[in-house]
Amino acid sequence: MRQSVKNLCLITHEVRLIESLRGLYSARFSKTGEIIAAGFGNGSIQIRNGETGELEGTLKSGLESSMPIMCCRFNPIYSEIFYASSACGIIFMCNTYTEEFSKFTFEPKNEVNAIDVSITGDYLVSCGKDAAVRLYNTQTAQLILTYKKKDVFTESKAANFHRMRIFAARFHKEYPDLIITGGWDQTVRIWDIRVPNGSIRIIKGPHICGDAIDMHKTCILTGSWIVRDSLQIWDLMSAKLIDTINPYNRPSTLNGEFLYAVQYFNGDPHGDLVLAGGSGIGGVEIISLREKKVMGSFDAIKPIFTIDSYQTAIIFGGIESVIKLGDYNFSN
Repeated sequence: MRQSVKNLCLITHEVRLIESLRGLYSARFSKTGEIIAAGFGNGSIQIRNGETGELEGTLKSGLESSMPIMCCRFNPIYSEIFYASSACGIIFMCNTYTEEFSKFTFEPKNEVNAIDVSITGDYLVSCGKDAAVRLYNTQTAQLILTYKKKDVFTESKAANFHRMRIFAARFHKEYPDLIITGGWDQTVRIWDIRVPNGSIRIIKGPHICGDAIDMHKTCILTGSWIVRDSLQIWDLMSAKLIDTINPYNRPSTLNGEFLYAVQYFNGDPHGDLVLAGGSGIGGVEIISLREKKVMGSFDAIKPIFTIDSYQTAIIFGGIESVIKLGDYNFSN
């Protein structure tokens, strides 16, 4: 236990899950924080209470043989709508008011690991196993653009595309034409949807294996599934490394860091505090980028796949059959 930070981090609710759900793969607060969209390892999609985590509705039931729901994202404009992507290749559109779901689109032979919706609500981006970045119109579900390496490309042209599985995708909140993606090929790529012939900038190094990219203004936060030096800040405009964050007070561990999920903390408007979780650090950490210090932490027994925050509330989960909600009170 990390006794020195226990007073700042408080678990407010802990909801045990049935084993057949096979773990929590994605959890996302709605725009108001009142609802949580949750996706599970057996393919289930649920609506849960944003304060307590208790079940409010099951939109899609899963089976033991179903593929995991890898990512959930709310539409910023139509707040009752969220999308959920599956490792079976389907992206579902879900309605929290009617508690109905439908197939938004299907990508044959793909596993859709990551989706995001533009700040305008007009576009949805998807990424996954086939290393393609696809852009859809949210109103029509029409495929607008695909960024994908073709076998006939020369080596120079192929360098503009991902080569391996993609696990993270984010629209920029202030530059709605920009998308940032990352995956197994040790690159994070910046795309401009006005430029159809490939990525406009490349960050080399991060090994992204989960929802481990976020942005604050012109800074890109990445979390790599590696032993050390996993948390890094990059410049959006130059694609250059700004800093590698190794908290000086993190307890030494033989397990390494191995991050699956990182995020700027919603409760901190200054972009200093970030959340990090994975399979090495033993839970979820709240880290100050400026001080390079773990400011608080929540312990977990098994790997963490998903983190989200709304104001000072934090939800997280993973392999363990539990949803945990906590609060980080950094004002004290």
